[in-house]
Formats: sequence, C-alpha cells, structure tokens
Amino acid sequence: MKKILVTLFAAVSMTMAAQVPEYHIEGAGTGNQGTYLVKVSVVSKKAKDVTDDMIGRSAVHGVLFKGFANKENRQSQKPLAKSAAVEAQHAEFFDEFFKEGGNACNYVEVVGSSRSVKKVGKQYQVSATVTVNKEQLRKDLEDAGVIKGLNSYF
Repeated sequence: MKKILVTLFAAVSMTMAAQVPEYHIEGAGTGNQGTYLVKVSVVSKKAKDVTDDMIGRSAVHGVLFKGFANKENRQSQKPLAKSAAVEAQHAEFFDEFFKEGGNACNYVEVVGSSRSVKKVGKQYQVSATVTVNKEQLRKDLEDAGVIKGLNSYF
C-alpha cells in the first residue's frame, strides 16, 4: 500500500511540475481585504520563456500548497490546503486547474511594473509582485469539494 501511495505521489508531482514551474514565494506586504500580496520568482533557463500566466499559476500554487512568509513584517501564512495530500487526492482537478490557460489565473493579477529578471548561475529568476484573491479561491475550492471549509472543523 505504501509503495502505491509513493508511486501515485511521484506521478502527480511529475504532472504538476510540467504545469507549475520551479518557483519561490514570499510575502510582499499587505494586500486589500480578501487578498494576499506576494512576490513570486520563477526559475527558468530562458528569461523570455516566463510568462505572467506562469507567474500567476505559481502564485496560486504557493498560496494553496506552500504558504509563505514575509521577513520584513515577520508574518507567515499557512497554505489554504491544510495537507499536501490534497494535491494528490484531487490530481485530476488540479491538472485541469493549473494547466496553461486554466482557472488558476482567474484568481491573480500581476502588479504593473513589478517584473524583474536576475541571473543566478546558469538560470534566471523572473520575479513579479502578484495579488491573489484568496477569499474567492477558497470559496470556489470549497464549493468544488477540493478543500474543507472552515465550518467543517467544528
């Protein structure tokens, strides 16, 4: 049973990796009510290959599964999905959600001129500040039965 779960998790991780690139996420200040303001840095071999869509998908993925911290304000946000297993349990949903042009981009907005490029070794880090509509994201994922609502814990 354990081998099956490990194999399933590895397969889901490989599928997600094709849709969500390697990235880093951190808090970027305080967003409006119901939103997070985050800085996302996508790692790529070619800077020109990184699109706003990729940055947005990475921001949503980070809010859902990684959480983030803001070193300046010493604040951190836990991921909306309380368990990493949620990604594997609902792999089909997230494949569609995170694909290029998928629904993940409906919850983000890249802040105007915040995009920057930095060369790190043989790769580039393309960064941008992104607003993530966490309230709508949470509501829609609860309605889809993908994550549990806050009321389900009581």
